[in-house]
Amino acid sequence: MNTLHLTLHKKAFDVMTTGAKRFEIRKPSAWIKSRLFHKNGNPKTYEAVHFTQGYGKNRPFFMAKFIGFGEVKEKTNWEYSNGLVVETEPGDYMIILGDIITYKL
Repeated sequence: MNTLHLTLHKKAFDVMTTGAKRFEIRKPSAWIKSRLFHKNGNPKTYEAVHFTQGYGKNRPFFMAKFIGFGEVKEKTNWEYSNGLVVETEPGDYMIILGDIITYKL
């Protein structure tokens, strides 16, 4: 399965496993661009996104269906019940997720 691997902080991980947050925002760094685009500039496609909470062995994870991604066009803020605040700027990347496929909490 063609899978994009990303790491999350605990607050983001928690709201994503409940289904309250169905996307991930990433700043337009060279690293994320290398994960989202081929060297020729064409977008990559994935079947799933594998998220882990933090680093190290035996960390919680979940895998969700990859729907697609796009650039954020305007500044936006989302606030979640656990205190997580997600702020976007134009040019950030939004990775859109489908249902959770598997997990280990």
